[in-house]
Amino acid sequence: MRPLLFFLGLMLTGALTAQELSLFEVFTDGAVLQRDVNHPVWGWGKPNRKVTVTLDGVPLTTRADRQGQWRISLPSMEAGGPHSLTVTDGRSSHRLEDIYFGDVYLLSGQSNMEWRLAQSDLDGTRARAIADPLIRQVLVSKTSRPVPGNHLKLDAPWKPGTAEEMAGFSGVGAYFAHYLRQAGVEVPIGLLHSSWGGSRIEAWLPATALDPTDLASTTKREAERMAAAQTVDRFFQESFPGENPPTDDMGKELGYLAAETDLGTWATMEVPGLWEGNGYPDVDGVFYFRRNFSLTEEQASGPATLHLGPIDDGDETYVNGQAVGSTPNAYAEDRKYSIAAHQLRPGDNVLAVRVTDTGGGGGFHGAPDSLYLQAANGDRVPLAGNYHYRIGAFRRADGRANHTPTLLYNAMIAPLQDWPLTGVLWYQGESNAGPEDAPRYGAQMRSLVHSWRDQLGGRRDSLPFYWVQLANYQPAPQSPDEPGWAIIRAQQTSALDVPRTGQAIITDIGEADDIHPENKWEVGRRLSLHALRDIYGQEVQAASPRATALEVSDHHAIVRFTDVGSGLALRHRFADRYPLVGSLTVQDTSGKWHWAVGTLAPDENAVIVLHPPGSRIRKVRYAWFNNPDDANLFSRDGLPVTPFEIEEGKE
Repeated sequence: MRPLLFFLGLMLTGALTAQELSLFEVFTDGAVLQRDVNHPVWGWGKPNRKVTVTLDGVPLTTRADRQGQWRISLPSMEAGGPHSLTVTDGRSSHRLEDIYFGDVYLLSGQSNMEWRLAQSDLDGTRARAIADPLIRQVLVSKTSRPVPGNHLKLDAPWKPGTAEEMAGFSGVGAYFAHYLRQAGVEVPIGLLHSSWGGSRIEAWLPATALDPTDLASTTKREAERMAAAQTVDRFFQESFPGENPPTDDMGKELGYLAAETDLGTWATMEVPGLWEGNGYPDVDGVFYFRRNFSLTEEQASGPATLHLGPIDDGDETYVNGQAVGSTPNAYAEDRKYSIAAHQLRPGDNVLAVRVTDTGGGGGFHGAPDSLYLQAANGDRVPLAGNYHYRIGAFRRADGRANHTPTLLYNAMIAPLQDWPLTGVLWYQGESNAGPEDAPRYGAQMRSLVHSWRDQLGGRRDSLPFYWVQLANYQPAPQSPDEPGWAIIRAQQTSALDVPRTGQAIITDIGEADDIHPENKWEVGRRLSLHALRDIYGQEVQAASPRATALEVSDHHAIVRFTDVGSGLALRHRFADRYPLVGSLTVQDTSGKWHWAVGTLAPDENAVIVLHPPGSRIRKVRYAWFNNPDDANLFSRDGLPVTPFEIEEGKE
């Protein structure tokens, strides 16, 4: 009987939920909707109930279908606003304010697209300089699904590009929009941002675009995820017998940060150490950590400094029940908090830290010697070791979802259905740059473009799709034959055979020791050039020069180019004195690679390359390394030449 009542309860709950009028999640206050199209508006409600959508006082009527979904198309609107939009079914209603019509771009990829403007703008100077309330972003949550969904979870609704809000925008997206507006695109720009750091391209592809091997790995990963979840459940029960994992954090109310609390039900964990490696893999949420430490009278006699190393992602830190500092979201930032003398005492003291993790690792992840109290008398009191802990909020996450085929597409792209767009910006590839993955990337990129175009408005051959080629990264080359990331860069370039696509080359702005180039403003600018040319009809050089032919003679070889704009140029300190092309290598007829000497032939927009001693050139490479740090060949318009490997008689 109980199972039957439980089932009936679920049915009743579902029926009640189905009667609630709702809109697709991206329809919020402040939204930017695509101009000059019949924009669909959709949502859910009671089956067969009449729904009225009113834009600026003009009503449009439809009726929910048997499953409760309703849909209607707004008339084509010119750029501008603000507008108001009301949806009602006669019993409940939703009113959206500050709606604008403009151009909407989907942003996607991994951490370099996710990278917030503030991470390259610590003092807010750039955010203030480009602040623009008609640049707006909506941020999709990192979620995954085994099958395509209809709903989209948001981290944040539409936000206007004030200096305060724009700091949290995608840096690439914010600068892209800024450069459009600066170039005279006087329409609102909406950024629909759906990225996940560390993701592989397979995770963003629909099942229909995957080969059987990729689909099999999805099934295997789901089985592994379920097994891992069961292991975590067992560990939790061993640590907290008879309890259920909490979903709503009540730790503060329960005194977890207080000067004194009952530790009888707390478990222990070694700190530093991420909790994923201490029994809780694929768990996000809130954990509380406590430990006692002792001070002498002299150590407690004055102000001190608390050092906790980096904490992933955010923390609120208390000493003896008093707040001493907090950092909301900075997984790589060392925590350093000042403590007033009155907050310490001789003898026993209590450190309590509330740690919030929104994805990936969670907890303290510095070296043991990064956790200490610098006392007033100069003593360093160690704080690494065994901590008591309780869980405030336990949220399951699939730590490998961003590497598993289809899972991100199903949750973060598929729900958009045919949401109208002006274009797509893509910055991804670092997670596919390995020697086994890179050769497949061009085909995967073509599949991504075609499958997303099919869904997003059915514009298979017309929706503009622009991506960023991977930056220079890792140490400079030591020998002339070290392709590394050059392979995936070549694959990215090969996908330009798909119509209405473009690529931003950034092998001049990367950093050897950081996979995240800080110069996101130049990335956004170079992407904007493609949109300015293709979408807005401006006469700008958008594409980087590309090698098209190699001609070999008895004395030298000549590499010819296309997309040279107003011509080729060399960029380095002594270019006028020594006009040599850097990052140039050649393969001789025996297959051996050599560092090469080449110079620019300005009148022909070509590069002349000398044969290696005693042999002839078979192939020429340029910038064909992980980090072509001496690549110096540009268009006169300032765009770096596309890295290339070219052979005589082959394009």
